[in-house]
Amino acid sequence: MQLSRYTDYSLRILIYLGIHRERLSSINEIATCYNISQNHLMKIVHNLGKSGFITTVRGRRGGLQLNKKPEEITLSSVIRNSEESSRPIKCKACIIEDDCIIQDVVIKAFEAFYNVLNQYTLADAIRNRVKLETLFTQANQKGCNP
Repeated sequence: MQLSRYTDYSLRILIYLGIHRERLSSINEIATCYNISQNHLMKIVHNLGKSGFITTVRGRRGGLQLNKKPEEITLSSVIRNSEESSRPIKCKACIIEDDCIIQDVVIKAFEAFYNVLNQYTLADAIRNRVKLETLFTQANQKGCNP
């Protein structure tokens, strides 16, 4: 299984916001630090806001911040929210569809995957806060403006 870039970026945004909880962060700042397209991040930020993971403040002094404590955001919930489909395998017009067990097996495997992810939160992902802050500071020195 491979997670989509959309999911990868969703997790990166939440990690960044989790490290910088004490202030608002901008899309431009996050895009610059991760060297990711700002336009692409705007779509993801919109979805994260709609889904309740973050809040957005509009205007000149606006920005983004977590809407929940990092301990309340499971990795499973972020990935389920970000991935396009909850059905990992799509059987359409297959001649063996009615007698095939593959779909059931794959769905069970994905549920096991999500059950493991349910055991970890954003707090776990940012546990090494000092190291992450150092990495973001280094990115700052290369052009990021936190």
